[in-house]
Amino acid sequence: MSTPVANGNTSENNVSVKLALSMVAIALLTVIAGKLFLRIDTTLVLFLSATFVSCATILFCGISWNKIEAEIAVGVRQMGVPVIILMEIGMLVGAWMISGTIPTIMYYGMVMLNPQYFLVLTCISCSIMSVASGTSWGTLSTLGVALMGVALGMGIPLPYVAGAIVVGSFFGDKMSPLSDSTIVAAASCNVDLREHVIHMLYTTVPGYIISLVLYLVLGFQFSGGTMQSEEYSIILTSLQQNFTINPIMVIPPIIVLVLILMKKPCLPTFAAGIIAAVILAMVFQGREFVEVTKAIVAGYTDKTGIALVDKLLNRGGLNSMLSTVGLVLAAAVFGAPIKAAGVAEAIFKEIRKFAKTPTQLMILCTIMHPIFILIAVTYYVTYPVMGELVGPVYEEYGLHKKNLTRTFEDTGTISAPLIPWGMAGAFIASTLNIGPAEYWMYMPLAWMCALTGIVLAITGIGVARTDGTMVTPLIHRHKK
Repeated sequence: MSTPVANGNTSENNVSVKLALSMVAIALLTVIAGKLFLRIDTTLVLFLSATFVSCATILFCGISWNKIEAEIAVGVRQMGVPVIILMEIGMLVGAWMISGTIPTIMYYGMVMLNPQYFLVLTCISCSIMSVASGTSWGTLSTLGVALMGVALGMGIPLPYVAGAIVVGSFFGDKMSPLSDSTIVAAASCNVDLREHVIHMLYTTVPGYIISLVLYLVLGFQFSGGTMQSEEYSIILTSLQQNFTINPIMVIPPIIVLVLILMKKPCLPTFAAGIIAAVILAMVFQGREFVEVTKAIVAGYTDKTGIALVDKLLNRGGLNSMLSTVGLVLAAAVFGAPIKAAGVAEAIFKEIRKFAKTPTQLMILCTIMHPIFILIAVTYYVTYPVMGELVGPVYEEYGLHKKNLTRTFEDTGTISAPLIPWGMAGAFIASTLNIGPAEYWMYMPLAWMCALTGIVLAITGIGVARTDGTMVTPLIHRHKK
């Protein structure tokens, strides 16, 4: 849909491919220069990039400021629910800390888990929780935080553990029918949700198996155990001295898991987990109600006198998520001028000229979508836009649109943790205190899915036609 610009010479969504690519280049170069060379805060970098691109689109593309402002409003509105979830997760972590829930999980994890198999078990347990809950964020901020503490006590490198946690959490986020990313991807092309999930097994299972093998191999170096390390003893002793360690403390996660399995909404489910933790904190930990509310807002801040333990425990709270909330809103502003200029439409219209076969079309989309994610920051934007623009083209080429929705998640949901300025990357950094640059090499699933998708496109294995059949190989030329 195009809107006439003030000068009447062009339309706001009718930019040339060169201009579209120029806008993308300005956006990405600003981010890269700001982050890598100037080391500016990510939120500020996104605002600066949005400013430069807005000026460029107004000057060179004839886009009105009103159009850009409207896109900013749309972007912020799309981020509304994720922002609320972020804040509630912060409150949940603060409550689970002061109630002794996370410290109890850390304690029993250190006592019971074998270091050699810790990484494999970490990935699998996070996968189970994330598939059941449909949320990687909830898994990362609760089970993930506890497992990072366990790993520190065992002497296992934290980048290894972060990789295993992220793979497990986002495997579940991708494959769970309860996940918002899965639902949005399927809905963007009107693909049956069950068909979409099953079709993703072709690209997801190989990468997941390779990830588990990697964690098993990495675990061999801990076969002798590091259970008697000084850090291990310090953490266990401190947890016992500062908290009542009791199996009852895991009631909040059980409540959350049960409500999730009952398919209750995410926000009230987390609220139930917070309320349960508040009760436990007052009854078993001897905390005053005011103390608990402070932990919910500002995070757990008690000092044990041991810096290592304080670093593990002093976290959570609504306030801890405000910087991430700011980043999420900056991301909405960052993508607005690009969307207002119709950059995606121009670029994907050009793709049709280069894609002469179904194979070429799928490979081009596999390459283009992550680039689109880099500038749009979130799949809430890319899935619907690409679904509308490219979905009909897939059908023209005789390809079922579930091939496209699979590509969305292979290059979107599962690779989102690799983007430092993206919602997922920023959330992981603020929750686990470790960034993508440190853990990316220990999460093969993030890049194996896209590579596997390209191999399948070339061989035709696992590629579905509109008539429901599977073909191999797809090398014929498309006849218009």
